[in-house]
Amino acid sequence: MAKYNKIVKDIEASIRNGELMAYDQLPTVVDLTRRYGVSRSTIEQVLSELERMGLVSRKRGAGVFVKDVAREATRVNDISLLQDGKLLPEGAETVEVHEFTVVLAPDEVREALSLHDSSFCYYICRSKSYQQKALVIEYVYYPVEVFHDVRIEAAGGSLRTFLKERYGVEPDTFHKRLRTILPVEEEAEIFEVEMGVPLLELEQIAFLDDGRPCEYALARFLGDRAEYHTVDNVSLPL
Repeated sequence: MAKYNKIVKDIEASIRNGELMAYDQLPTVVDLTRRYGVSRSTIEQVLSELERMGLVSRKRGAGVFVKDVAREATRVNDISLLQDGKLLPEGAETVEVHEFTVVLAPDEVREALSLHDSSFCYYICRSKSYQQKALVIEYVYYPVEVFHDVRIEAAGGSLRTFLKERYGVEPDTFHKRLRTILPVEEEAEIFEVEMGVPLLELEQIAFLDDGRPCEYALARFLGDRAEYHTVDNVSLPL
């Protein structure tokens, strides 16, 4: 994991556990460079990432402050599952693996992951449900040339936790695209909806900190069973 990521996680943990409260000011850039033994540019990268995550607000000439909503912003840039319009606690859902195999990478996956024509991927199709009601369907591809041993038991839990524990790596950045599609027959059956009911699809390409793409994933869900959270920081010219 990149050094700046470790610092981000350390400061994030301080916010999550209440050590840093809403409106608290973070130490100065100079103080943070001394505390963590890194360069000023690394700390600037850390602060930019914390701001992107919706945890802090940077005020020119005043400093960096913890946002009032920071402790609640636990799933920024991610899908949250819903039951009757309310967020499910993390881990409350059950996972059903519909398919786990090794396939020749489809064209769109090969292009997204910068793979060769003869590259293979682990392919996982799974759904997440709560009280026997499907909430999201996921299609995930991992390149065999990056991860040599992805096991079926990992598909029923946290894939990223498995990869981190086995390979000591985790995604550093994500490229995402949200769009509306119509379900195929199998998806309509899983969601128990009519074929014409639209789904939201989140396409995601994950990258390691050395720039290698390592995951291509599609998550398809109904708007009343899941929602996507994001934070945008827009800098307008003066």
